Amino acid sequence: MKRLNVLAVLFGMLAALLAGAGAAHAASSADPVHALRQQFAAGRGVLVSETARTSISGDKQTYIRRTTGRIGFGKSGVVGYDLTSRGVITPGLQAALPAEELEAMRTPFRAVNVGRYTYVQGFQWGPMPEGKTWVTFGKDNPSWQDYGQRGDQLIDVLSPARLRFVISKASSLRSGEYRGTLKTQNLYSEPGAFNPENHTVSFRLFVDKAGLPVRLITRYSSKEEDYTRDGEWVSRIHRNVVDTRYRWHANVKITAPPASAIVEFNDLPANRQPNFGIPLVIHPDDRAVAE
Repeated sequence: MKRLNVLAVLFGMLAALLAGAGAAHAASSADPVHALRQQFAAGRGVLVSETARTSISGDKQTYIRRTTGRIGFGKSGVVGYDLTSRGVITPGLQAALPAEELEAMRTPFRAVNVGRYTYVQGFQWGPMPEGKTWVTFGKDNPSWQDYGQRGDQLIDVLSPARLRFVISKASSLRSGEYRGTLKTQNLYSEPGAFNPENHTVSFRLFVDKAGLPVRLITRYSSKEEDYTRDGEWVSRIHRNVVDTRYRWHANVKITAPPASAIVEFNDLPANRQPNFGIPLVIHPDDRAVAE
């Protein structure tokens, strides 16, 4: 009897494993690219919630930024977005940073994209003209962020072509999850000064039963030039983790801010100064030489 019981347990375990394998196959059999295309229609979109964490070599703090908002679709894909980001003030930052930097972190940063134009609020680039609360990019400055980037996420899985590329780079597949690495220079092949740098990015892409992306976690490191409080530029390694979640079947309409509240980036007072936006200050002892 004991032997029969053992065999029964073994057969039960085997059946469970086969059922699990079948469930994994079923979860991965849906075509994410096809599922994404089915969502493209005017007035539809996806809600986004994102957390980005950055640690910097030589710095004990972890910098966190949260982004929420919505991305709108048209018949052929993404036509706009409205995203708001805020820095998270941890106890460590509260103790380490001066009050003005903490205040800047508390200020919401909002970016609204409609077609070729992106409107930014909370942008720190010197004083704003009276009555203007938005800075626009798009005419002489064609892109606010890197090509295809929204928020802090480098990988655009809302583009069918790029979603297909991401899936093709998956080295392992679990139930509803793709894992792998890719290089951003292969993901964004379009020419342009605003394309992302050549980062090697590891990713975990989760899809629902219909195949739609519901969560994307990316990790990558980059070498950045940071301006220290001592007035020096130093090279540091930034290690980034970005966790983006997508909620589908939303009605989304993206509208531009009122024209009366908008100023073009090139028309900002700081950009009217010499030296590419850095005000030129002539000290009294230098006037004779300047004249």
